[in-house]
Amino acid sequence: MAPKRTGKGIPMSKRVILTAPISTSLVLLVFLALFGHSSAQVDTTISQQESFSVVLPCPVNVDKCGKLHSLNWFKGDDRIAAMLLGESNVTSVNKEFDERVTVQQNPYRLVIKDLKIADEDIYLCDTTFFIPEETCDNFNGYRVELRVLVPPTEIVILDAKGDRIENGSVVGPMQERQSLKATCTVKNTRPQPEVGWFRGDKRLTTYSPTHDLNDGLYTSTLELDWPLSREDLAQDIECRVNSAAIPNTTVTKFSVDLQVRPTRIDINGVKHHTVQGSKVVLTCDIQGARPAVNLTWYNSSILINPDDNDITEIRIKSFEKKDGTYHTQSELIFNATRFENDRVFRCEAENVVLQINREKPISSVFTLEVLYPPVVKVSPSAIMTNTSEIVLLNCEYVANPASLTQVEWYRNDDLVNVNDTNHYKGGNSENVALVIKSTAKDDIGNYSCQLSNTIGKGISDQKINLDVQYVPSVEILMIPEGPVRESDESNVTLFCNVLDANPLALTKVRWYANSTLLKELPDCEETREDLCHIDPSKLLLESIGRGFFYNYSCEGYNSAGWGPRSEDKELLVHYEPGPSALTHFPLVAVKKKSVTFSCSVDDPGYPDSNRFVTKPVNHNYKKIKTQHAPLIEFHTVEALQPQEADIAFEALLLNKIQKSLPSTASPQISPRNLEASASLLAHEIKETHALIDLHLNHSHCTLLTLTTYTPQSQFLTLYTGIKQKNDSIVSPSSYALYRKMGKFSFDAQIVSKPNRYRWLRGGRGPLQDIVTKDWTVEPVGLDSRTNYSCYAYNEGGKGIMATVNLEVHAPPFFIKNLPPYTGVLHSSQNATLTCRIECVPRCDISWQKDGEPIERNDTRYFIKEKYMEASPATGDFESMLSVLHFNMSNWPLGKFDIEADNANYECVSTGNTVGASIRSRTYFGIEYAPDNTTVSENILYVQEDTIPGRILCKSRANPEPLYKWFFKNETIANGNALIINTAMKRNDNGTYTCQAYNKHGKSIAETVIEVQFKPRCEIERREIDDQDTLICTAYGNPLEADFSWSIKGENDTVQVLGSGEKKTFLEKSFYILQTDYAISRTYRCVSNNTVGSAPFCEIEVAEQLAWWQLWEKNTLIIIVAVILGLLLTVIIICCIIICICRRRRRQDKLHDKSSSLGEPLTEPGEYENLPFHGLQTAPNKTYLNPHLYPLLDC
Repeated sequence: MAPKRTGKGIPMSKRVILTAPISTSLVLLVFLALFGHSSAQVDTTISQQESFSVVLPCPVNVDKCGKLHSLNWFKGDDRIAAMLLGESNVTSVNKEFDERVTVQQNPYRLVIKDLKIADEDIYLCDTTFFIPEETCDNFNGYRVELRVLVPPTEIVILDAKGDRIENGSVVGPMQERQSLKATCTVKNTRPQPEVGWFRGDKRLTTYSPTHDLNDGLYTSTLELDWPLSREDLAQDIECRVNSAAIPNTTVTKFSVDLQVRPTRIDINGVKHHTVQGSKVVLTCDIQGARPAVNLTWYNSSILINPDDNDITEIRIKSFEKKDGTYHTQSELIFNATRFENDRVFRCEAENVVLQINREKPISSVFTLEVLYPPVVKVSPSAIMTNTSEIVLLNCEYVANPASLTQVEWYRNDDLVNVNDTNHYKGGNSENVALVIKSTAKDDIGNYSCQLSNTIGKGISDQKINLDVQYVPSVEILMIPEGPVRESDESNVTLFCNVLDANPLALTKVRWYANSTLLKELPDCEETREDLCHIDPSKLLLESIGRGFFYNYSCEGYNSAGWGPRSEDKELLVHYEPGPSALTHFPLVAVKKKSVTFSCSVDDPGYPDSNRFVTKPVNHNYKKIKTQHAPLIEFHTVEALQPQEADIAFEALLLNKIQKSLPSTASPQISPRNLEASASLLAHEIKETHALIDLHLNHSHCTLLTLTTYTPQSQFLTLYTGIKQKNDSIVSPSSYALYRKMGKFSFDAQIVSKPNRYRWLRGGRGPLQDIVTKDWTVEPVGLDSRTNYSCYAYNEGGKGIMATVNLEVHAPPFFIKNLPPYTGVLHSSQNATLTCRIECVPRCDISWQKDGEPIERNDTRYFIKEKYMEASPATGDFESMLSVLHFNMSNWPLGKFDIEADNANYECVSTGNTVGASIRSRTYFGIEYAPDNTTVSENILYVQEDTIPGRILCKSRANPEPLYKWFFKNETIANGNALIINTAMKRNDNGTYTCQAYNKHGKSIAETVIEVQFKPRCEIERREIDDQDTLICTAYGNPLEADFSWSIKGENDTVQVLGSGEKKTFLEKSFYILQTDYAISRTYRCVSNNTVGSAPFCEIEVAEQLAWWQLWEKNTLIIIVAVILGLLLTVIIICCIIICICRRRRRQDKLHDKSSSLGEPLTEPGEYENLPFHGLQTAPNKTYLNPHLYPLLDC
């Protein structure tokens, strides 16, 4: 309902009261509005969304039309509002629109709130003027078309099955030529929308849309039925909606996963041809397919599978293009061979579209031409013939190109000279086969044929084995190969080894000893059948002895005949040396000297056990010539003993390969030849040190280290040769030593290998480091007193051992001698001197004092001796121990005299057969603790900030004492002199202590250092003998000081008062003040001593002292203490009185209580006269026992 108004307002629901002119005008206005409403045009159109507010304008031009009387708003043919202008501006709104419609002026307009679909219409603003002007053009009113807009609630795309397709999604997969069906629906919108299907900028042909109107809202539907093609690849299918209710075109889209066929396939790669061994890459390109194709390679009709062939590789890669199709590229990679020549390679491709439509895969082919070298084959595989025969070797081939540029034949991979027409025929490009006109031994081998064309070479995989038979060439082998020991009774097998023959098998062998035929095997004519069916190339020699010492040889027979006889091979037989003989010199060994043992044999055995000889040696057995000389290289290291040489020399001869050298006297060998010879060594000998005595121990020895030769060797020794005589006796050989700085030579003789002696010591051995025939033991010691054994040996065995016992003597020698000095405390009661002398045979010991023998009957001494056995632990022989004891009970005063008993004592031994007398001396010193310690200055005066002089400390003692200086219990110096290098301070004043000490005791002496310094003064004021006195005290060293008193006046003037009075004090001066002064004065005091004068001190005297100021400080303290004591006594007395009174008061209360129970304690009249008479009686209190609570009494 419309609101009620008061005053000028009239409720519109009741009535409208107008004056007559106004009523007439309104009737006229309504009539004109109704009359012109149907035929007028719309002036403006306004669109607004539902639920929003909209303003409809009503333009009024007062200048043209005059004063406005009223206006009416019509919706269609219905008036919804009216406004009468005047003083009250009356407005009326239709009841239906009363809540949402208002009419406004200035400017004039109609406002509709909460816009609804039913509000859509043509609105007329009809105006009425009081006196319309002729220029007014607004007689028909102002018309506004209002359109209500409603955006669609949703835009939905459905597929053919009615399933929703989301915006931006992908549909499919689908194949080309398949029909795409979809429906686009726009729901609940106003006005009617425009709907269309698009692909990019192209509008798709469709049916007409349908529009359903419900409650003023439209639902529009547009169907799509579109045949898919390659043009739809990578394109969005869009449903576009245009409407006034939405500001922009709304697009809902989806895409189609479209599958299409491949459009093209190509193969490219090799142009013209390729060469065998080259890498071939064939590329197959397939384009226009979606999805990517599956690709297959074929060699002719055979599928190519890389898994079956390691040298073939297939690489496939796909690229997606902008239109969504795939470009697939496959590479077939392989190495070209002759088998791929003229082969057709095919590439096939298909995808799902071809498979679904059952179409054939698309394909492309490529024919490959491969050029390759000849492939060669020879025949026959084997030919056996004899010498001087004709042989044909065939060779066949295939190649591209087929023309040959070169033909070559090889025997055992060596080129055959086919140009030798005397021996060969053919073997060229016109006639590839090779003919050997006359076979020979050198023609044996495997033949191969190699052909060449413009591409390359080809050689036959097979070879022709040509075998030509010829007679054998042999040598003798022995097992064991080395010398044989006679004592082993071993067997030796001789082998007739074939060096060269065809066939290699020997059917017969002739055996020779010293060029005499021993046997021809096999021997089937003998009665022994075991010699018929045997291997003729083996001959067994049983139980080898000296009788088998021959040069053996053989000759062999095969199907080609008898061959030449082999070179002689010598069989060496070793046997042991004879019994040994052992001697030594000297016959009695002496300790720390040397003894030389010599071992000799009459029968040296074979090989000879004597290494070096000085004259020809006669052998009872066959003379053996040394035909080989060893190659030796050495480094100089250090000097060793001669007997250490044999081990190294033996290792050299046993481990080096012997090389036959010319038998010239001294051939010149260059360093290059040395290196070539060294390369033949079979073993390296490293770090084997030896002294090789090549001059029979009669010349300077050369220290050598055996090692493999290197260019960095410091010394190089080469065995250059051996001179041979007709009697086969070994002559001196020349050795040359090469050095960086020069060269020198020497001669030696050698007959056989060394190391022919072994030694035992004390039954233990053999000793590995002693191998010579002579052994020098040096130095001889206690462990040398044992038995020694030696025996000769060679590769044949050991000789019989010889043994001797060595007797060793020792000359006199001190095991324990007297020390140079022996110190004994003068009060000691136990003093001894000991010496121990080693001597074999036994010797005697005596004692001497200051060169005089000490007699056995001297009671001041007694001597104890003991014979000591040998000590293997220390290596000492038998010895005498002698101890000289001092019998102190027989000495004067029972102790040593510190002056008289100092002496030289000697221990003297007699000589023996191997040594002279020896003696040992000691100085026997009587020792005592420091005594009589003194200092050079008992007191030393030194001024402050100066350095004092040196103070010496002396003391008597034996041994000489050591000194320490102490100050304030701290060590400040060591030595007998106290030297202070720093300036002295007053706190350095005091007593300095010197301590002399040795191992027997200590003694001290003291000195005082007085540090003197200038005095400082202090003034104090006191009453002395009832006189006001100033006291000036000086603090210095020395203590005694002189004083000078003065008064400081105005303008810093000084009035001298004199020296004052010192009384009995050295460091104080007293000055008595006058009693007639009343002004403030400043008194000064100056003190000085022998060091110098100190600055003045002063005191200000303001006025005369009060009576208490005249007292001394101690007096004041005593008076104050007395006063405090009296006060404390008074306080204690008061406390006692208070406690007594309180106790008495409690007793009075107790008596009062007892009086209330019995008779009164006072007379009635007496009570009435008391000041508290008439007051109320106090209440009774609990009685407290004073014995239970004693603390409450006070």
